[in-house]
Amino acid sequence: MMLSKLRKISKDLIIYSVLAAEFERLDFKNDALAGVRANYFNAKCSPQAEKTDLDIDGKAHNLAYSMKKGEPLSWKITTGSRPVQTVRRASDNSYCVLSYGDNGVVFKRQYFDAGHLWLRTEYYSRTLENAVAAVIYPRMADGLTVLRMQRFLQTGIESCDLYPSAEKPKKRCAALIYSNSGMIWYDARFKPAQLGETGQEAPEKGFRFTREAFMAESGDDPLSLRSAPYLSEADAAVPEEAAPPESAEPEPGEYSAYDRIESILFEAHKTNKNIFGELASHSMEEEKPEEPEIPEEPEEPEEPEEPKEPEEPDEEPDEPDEEPDEPDDEPDEEPDDESAARAETEPEPDTLIGTKNGDYAYYGALDSDGRRTGRGRTVTPDGLTAYDGDYSADKRHGFGVCYYKEGSPNYAGDWENGDRSGRGVGFRRSDGIMHAGKWAGNKPDGFGARFDRDGNFLDVCTYVDGVRNGKSLSFDEEGNAVVRFWKDGELISEKIISD
Repeated sequence: MMLSKLRKISKDLIIYSVLAAEFERLDFKNDALAGVRANYFNAKCSPQAEKTDLDIDGKAHNLAYSMKKGEPLSWKITTGSRPVQTVRRASDNSYCVLSYGDNGVVFKRQYFDAGHLWLRTEYYSRTLENAVAAVIYPRMADGLTVLRMQRFLQTGIESCDLYPSAEKPKKRCAALIYSNSGMIWYDARFKPAQLGETGQEAPEKGFRFTREAFMAESGDDPLSLRSAPYLSEADAAVPEEAAPPESAEPEPGEYSAYDRIESILFEAHKTNKNIFGELASHSMEEEKPEEPEIPEEPEEPEEPEEPKEPEEPDEEPDEPDEEPDEPDDEPDEEPDDESAARAETEPEPDTLIGTKNGDYAYYGALDSDGRRTGRGRTVTPDGLTAYDGDYSADKRHGFGVCYYKEGSPNYAGDWENGDRSGRGVGFRRSDGIMHAGKWAGNKPDGFGARFDRDGNFLDVCTYVDGVRNGKSLSFDEEGNAVVRFWKDGELISEKIISD
């Protein structure tokens, strides 16, 4: 009987708002958005608009909103000059409501479609920008509206399904929704016994995109999309400037993973053009900008005063793309016995480069003026390699690998006049994330892909001057393709493709 009742509720369920106990109090009294959404749907989608003052947890706030059928939500809550909630709209009239913490960092994003129906909620770290903590979204299982909760942990993604209760439980639950059927409590322990282990979900149909599909080892070119048919002649039309330059196929032994990634994303641009529309042609309300979630760039110190002093790697910066006041290559600790022994066995360097932090040893080719030119290796005063690769006139130029001060890799790839320019891989020491792609002026520029410390694919995107611009492709745990559109580092819209 209870299962039948829950199925009947799920059939016409409209979710006004969702709260997850792990991240918020299960109390809607301060959820102004939930109240406005309830009024809108209860009034048969009649327009709602107002500018008013409201009290949230004893603090005065200002609310201005407009909610109409056929238009994306206009929504802003502020306290003083600080934003509390703002909205970001996409060209297809879907939108996202962003909630800010006291420190100005976004801790929650709520996504809605063009009909104002809830799609999902993302929770973020309250201390780190753009660090996803969990995602919760609805799905159907044997006639029931189930909430899928995904937690993003250091060990990976942990998923579980939360099921509705026909009555208010006595024990604390994992989530609570406010809907056209009132408050409904959700928890994993409410799973009906009749659903069995799988939830009796309908068999999957159509294409199923998974990470494994992109790691296939069969076939001559398992990742190529060049033989895939276009949606239509119009869809296949791509401006000539959008196409990457033609190049000959690499000879055996010259395989470039970047070439394969670039090809995949370029074909995705063509085949998906009509699906996602002209995403950049919409206007957005002015709101607080967010820092894009991109790899931290390995930092370069300022040019030394002496013309022959090297540009040696510094500690990883607290913030990306900031130049330090002065280079700091001095080791944190005295060299250990192993370092001392290694120094004793090192051959005589071809030249020594004196700095205020000690003498750097250089082993390699020199030009007639005694400058590092050609292949060589520069070693820090404590015996660790700082850079191993090509030089030109004392600048890193060509291919080379530089290292952080404690010895872990910093960047491997092409250099031009001391800057990371060309194709290369940057390594973020804090979490092991790798960024592989094109670089210019020490920043990602062009197509680039990210991988975790274990080599698992995270996403691929286009970058301009170090920030995301254009489409990115990733996969959720269900194997669905997630296509996001970015503009100047800000997330504009998102599409999930399940088949």
